Amino acid sequence: MNNNIQKTNTSNYLIVDWGTSNLRIFLMSHDDQLIKKTESAMGLLRVENADFAAALEKILSPWLLNFKKLPVFMAGMVGSVNGWHSVDYVETYVNVAKLSQRSFHFELPWLAPATIISGVLHVDKSKKTKDVMRGEEVQVFGLVEKYYSDIFVKELNNNTYASNLNIILPGTHSKHVKVVNKTITELSSFMTGELFSVISQHTILGKDLPPQQFNTDAFDLGVREGQTTQLTQMLFQTRTHKLFNSIGATYIKSYLSGLLIGNELQLVKKQHTFLIGSPNLCSKYQLACEALAIPVTIVDGDDCFLAGMVKLKQNITSRNNC
Repeated sequence: MNNNIQKTNTSNYLIVDWGTSNLRIFLMSHDDQLIKKTESAMGLLRVENADFAAALEKILSPWLLNFKKLPVFMAGMVGSVNGWHSVDYVETYVNVAKLSQRSFHFELPWLAPATIISGVLHVDKSKKTKDVMRGEEVQVFGLVEKYYSDIFVKELNNNTYASNLNIILPGTHSKHVKVVNKTITELSSFMTGELFSVISQHTILGKDLPPQQFNTDAFDLGVREGQTTQLTQMLFQTRTHKLFNSIGATYIKSYLSGLLIGNELQLVKKQHTFLIGSPNLCSKYQLACEALAIPVTIVDGDDCFLAGMVKLKQNITSRNNC
């Protein structure tokens, strides 16, 4: 017998974080504690013929016994138009109850119940723009759960709770979220991570660079020069800084990273802000915020995702049992 296969209690359940490139599965106990997890590169882009059930079964079969009896709660791009089921967005204002109510329920081929959490839509009527997120809303509500616990009171040395939370989730498409009284009220997306990748790999600014090293001074300069409405003009400074040796050639990407992140943060108020993600992902945002006098606290993205999914699962289960 494969020693990696674990027998499951039928009161356990599964949480699935299914994105475009990766898949993570968490086995949870009946009392909402993490038992173990597995990760795979079986993101949406690698699911053959859109057969998500077969892809999920292929990963679960060698990992868990009796997995076919476990309820499955999913979030992320699995609910997009390219996912398993296209689940409608829930428009702000959004709280846990509203998101739970609008989640999509269906039955897996092996008859276990499955749920996909909806994404969030924000309409800015003054700007006539729309913005969306899938998966990050779970992390946001996980942070809300953690924030209203003793852990953050101790960490922030604060004896009172603020009703407003400012949150940034760094990533390929960075998200800025405002929460008021445990409700998502505003959302803005920034293509900072993707722009950095494209510009550094496919434009003259990243051409013929030597191996790069991170340099704090070059990054800080980029953050300061990123405080502009003329980003396309300032981007060219990446080239001129190199041409005239004001920044060493090995530090050019540090400057470019600071420039893009600084530009993203230029309108962020100098109020306490939570950064949700891995320490590695959040570290540059923390440096940029410090340079701009924005106080921050980094919160682990996995912890927030699980806390959010557990809260949503509890809400969904309670509603279904009514």
